[in-house]
Amino acid sequence: MKEKQEKLENKMKWMLLSTMIPMAVLIIVLLVFFWHYTNKYNQLSNNLAVSSEYNANYRNSNNDMSFKDEVDMDIYYVTIGRKGRDGLPIEQVDKAIDTVEKLKNTSTKKESLRSLKYMTNYLTNLKKRMNQLLEIKDYEERQEFVANNTEILTTLFEKEMQNYIYQEATQLVQLESQLAGNVRLTLLTMCAVILLSVIILLRRSFRLTYSITKPVSEILQNIKKVGKGEYKNISAVPADCVEIQELDAGTRKMAGRIKGLLENVRKEQEAQHLTELQLIQAQVNPHFLYNTLDTIVWLVEGGMDQDAVDMITSLSVFFRTSLSKGKDIIPLSEEERHTLSYLEIQQSRYRDILEFEINIPAELDNIMVPKLTLQPLAENALYHGIKNKRGKGKILIEGFDLGEDMMLRVTDNGQGMTPERLHEVQEAIRTGERAGFGLAAVSERIALYYGPGYGLKISSTEGEGTVMEVYMAKKIMSTNDELCDMNIKIR
Repeated sequence: MKEKQEKLENKMKWMLLSTMIPMAVLIIVLLVFFWHYTNKYNQLSNNLAVSSEYNANYRNSNNDMSFKDEVDMDIYYVTIGRKGRDGLPIEQVDKAIDTVEKLKNTSTKKESLRSLKYMTNYLTNLKKRMNQLLEIKDYEERQEFVANNTEILTTLFEKEMQNYIYQEATQLVQLESQLAGNVRLTLLTMCAVILLSVIILLRRSFRLTYSITKPVSEILQNIKKVGKGEYKNISAVPADCVEIQELDAGTRKMAGRIKGLLENVRKEQEAQHLTELQLIQAQVNPHFLYNTLDTIVWLVEGGMDQDAVDMITSLSVFFRTSLSKGKDIIPLSEEERHTLSYLEIQQSRYRDILEFEINIPAELDNIMVPKLTLQPLAENALYHGIKNKRGKGKILIEGFDLGEDMMLRVTDNGQGMTPERLHEVQEAIRTGERAGFGLAAVSERIALYYGPGYGLKISSTEGEGTVMEVYMAKKIMSTNDELCDMNIKIR
């Protein structure tokens, strides 16, 4: 079953925590364990140290009297009358009782507690016997009473104290043996846990590394496919990490966008090629050529040789500019000359109805523009405006410097268009629809070279004329050759 997708950071944190927490728990347990044994060891050591003060062997080894010897001597002095009642060792016995009671709080072994209980009884009886001793007046009876009571009680106390010390020392030895064994066991356990934690950490690290490197390698393969132009076989890469999933989704989204962009470029190239084809068709319009040649024949037959020569010259200029050595981008001065030759030819044919005027500032002559920008507009003004008007009409071509941009305007005082027809033409320009070569093709071609915001705007009033304005930048965005080169590199 597929694991739940997690963030890579959370997975790494969980991997470290799942390894470190058991080790931390183990360390805490070990600390508690050693603290327990240390505390118990200190209690036993303290019990031995305190109880040893009442052990005759310990006291003698330090050249000092034991508890038994000191108490027996004080009682003896009281017995022989050397000391009075105040000479009884009541304080020493009370101190011994208090010490025994304290040892009960720190002793845990059953035998030790029993010995402490016996010692308490012996010391309590010793106090009673000392008080009874004072009531005996006869010396001999005192001696006999001391020998049969107090000395026996101090002897029993001392023996029981030795037994207590023995029990505590035995327990201390056992504790040391247990501690040594537990230390060895603890060290072995710690080594085993550390080894197991390292194995688990390495295993999880390898799994995490594999879960990252494998999908990243697959994403890299997809990127290589995109680099080779393969967009159909870009499949989703399965991964457990959210970051890898987002990276894969971004890669596939990028591939989709690149594919869409290339498709748009391809469509634009097709549209441009279609436009160029239509331009070429317009350049070699057979009807225009036939009509021009017929006019030249009529002029020659009519003896108007100079007019025929002028018309042939204009036709020569017209076709020379149309060819332009295969270039699609030419200076505005050449486009102006091309349009001028066209209008001169047409004026020879329609001298009774056509007048024209071209006013383009000289500072715009060297601006590079797409070929056949003005001529189609002049042709449209002639055939759809001037010819449909009664009487003579005029075509005015102007140029305007707009800073970084410029505007070319073609105005005619011909028939104009009805609002419905004007709306159809404006929609065709906006949507790019065109039936044959028309104004929409010119506008689309301008937008292709200069980008959004540039193109053709048209306004017209029925019976008054039409105004066509072409907005262009002074610096062309990209030439036809550059567009073709870009398309080749992308492919």
